[in-house]
Amino acid sequence: MKLHFAETQENCSNKKAVCIEASDNRTKVKCEERKKKYILENTMKNHVVLYKMDGGIILDDKSVPQETCKCDYLFVINSIERSAILVELKGVDVPHSLKQMDGTLFQFKDFFSAFKHVYGRVVVASSTPNIKASPAYVNLVKKFRNTYGGNLTIAERQLEEKDIELSK
Repeated sequence: MKLHFAETQENCSNKKAVCIEASDNRTKVKCEERKKKYILENTMKNHVVLYKMDGGIILDDKSVPQETCKCDYLFVINSIERSAILVELKGVDVPHSLKQMDGTLFQFKDFFSAFKHVYGRVVVASSTPNIKASPAYVNLVKKFRNTYGGNLTIAERQLEEKDIELSK
């Protein structure tokens, strides 16, 4: 399987334009798909890199199995305590979005081990289902908290948050 992930923020073994959507210290960094949006408010003015994961870092080609679970975007915040945010913009299948998050964490576990915090964000098109009792949700929350020092948030249509409030 070809995983075209850059070891540094500015390099990508795939075409840079396909992998990296933003790489600077802008005030707001956002990703959106079909009326779903995630916005990171960069209050600390850190350098943030926004990677396109599905179809960018992880190519849709013959070398990648069709069933490979991957999230849509990855935000890398370059601060004293380096952080990452995995983002999945989903229609209604929240259980599948959890598989995509978990699959991305698994595929890049060595890469994510270098971060102080890794967070998961799922933005869905319609009301968020009550999945907090499901084993997949509980296990993923534990993984984000215990292994990566982060958390998991699911929101409807749009999620905007400040970099200094990610851990809340």
